[in-house]
Amino acid sequence: MSRDLLSLLSCAALALTSFSSSEAAGRKNILFMISDNQCWFDMGCYGHPMVKTPNLDKLAAEGVRFERGFATTASCGPSRAVMYTGLLTHSNGQYAHPHAEHNQQLREGVETVFSMLKGNGYRTALIGKDHIKPLERYPIDFKPKVSSRDVVAMAKAADQFISSGDDPFFLVISSHDPHPTSREGVAWGVDEAVPGLALPDYDVKEVPVPGFLPDTMEVRESLAGYYQQITRMDHGMGLVIQALEKAGKREDTLIVFISDHGTSKPGAMGTQYEPGLRVPFIVWRAGLKQPGSVNQGMVAFTDLTPTFLDWSGTAFDTYPLHGRSLLPILDTPQPGGWDRVVTSHVGHDVFAHYPMRTLREKRWKLIWNLLSGEEYPLPIDTFERRIWSGIRERGETMIGPRTVDQFLHRPQLELYDLESDPWEVGNLANDPEHRERAERMARELVGVLEGQNDPWLRKYHPLRASQADRDP
Repeated sequence: MSRDLLSLLSCAALALTSFSSSEAAGRKNILFMISDNQCWFDMGCYGHPMVKTPNLDKLAAEGVRFERGFATTASCGPSRAVMYTGLLTHSNGQYAHPHAEHNQQLREGVETVFSMLKGNGYRTALIGKDHIKPLERYPIDFKPKVSSRDVVAMAKAADQFISSGDDPFFLVISSHDPHPTSREGVAWGVDEAVPGLALPDYDVKEVPVPGFLPDTMEVRESLAGYYQQITRMDHGMGLVIQALEKAGKREDTLIVFISDHGTSKPGAMGTQYEPGLRVPFIVWRAGLKQPGSVNQGMVAFTDLTPTFLDWSGTAFDTYPLHGRSLLPILDTPQPGGWDRVVTSHVGHDVFAHYPMRTLREKRWKLIWNLLSGEEYPLPIDTFERRIWSGIRERGETMIGPRTVDQFLHRPQLELYDLESDPWEVGNLANDPEHRERAERMARELVGVLEGQNDPWLRKYHPLRASQADRDP
């Protein structure tokens, strides 16, 4: 067994019984900020030439920006369940959205970081979008009724909570931006003035179109509105940080900013491709040795709960978590042993069940499509909006660099060389030159999933073409 696999399995079996990190001493606050459906490259600090995100750029300049941060499923509700439990989707039980007819929720016995921290004397708050179920597993002291697109009102509620007591707090600010605003027309954009913000008017003719999307006016108009919403979200996050500073509590607070997953445009949401899984990931704490550093470690949402427990000195030994604390690597831009992540998707909504498991290395990615014989079901958020409906109505055969057929009909294994093929177009899984690599990665992926008791392994295996075949 390789050292890399042993490292992965040890992470999967990590039992967080205690923490020895010096940063965990004391009773410290946590500010956890989440944007909604935003790709990693759509921020100034990640190199975007147009999007204005001055507040989060400043946070990155003073903190640590992870170059390779990953959601583990590109779906809002399931992604949040991973953030708040430290368990991948196949283990925490919230396989799809929790609301309305989808009706998905955590398994019995699964605890949330809210309950873990609450048991350690923390005040808890969630302001904005939740997408969680059942609520009784999320003991939240402060959950005001405020629009998750009203960034000023959200900041005022945060100010109220931060200033309302001296006990340490866990505060989640969950924006609804830049999630689409409707299913009609452009579907993105800001149509109301935001106090204190001169909102840019992004020129549709000038917006850069990312390579996974077709360069059409529909796409360009959606991008311009999407960028506006990112700027509005950034403004709100800046106001929350100001409230923290005004209360004199920033120095005692760990600040984390992420997006729940990538954009809802085709080729991102509901997939295991980079535009769906790779997200902005910024961490700040006082006393960093290298503020403004860019960390090359591969980190995922399974690492969030362990990090919050570590920071707060909260012991948890009920069951193994699937990640590990980020605190020990914040001052190490090239950390050893952080060179791969495992991700897991079951479904986006009740209309889109399509389980996938992925092993992502720095250069290579292997996606296992468990239902490869079936047509890929687009998430309803993507299917009903103008970009995809336009492709359907016009009978187009391409969606960005992929064919529509390639997008809808996927093989059992997809292997990509992300160094030469960043948009994951050329599948190498059956290439004789790369077949050994694909099989090796598949076995390592199964080893991790076995350590997590992935229930899908009772029926499926990535190296078995049929359920009638013998195990490989």
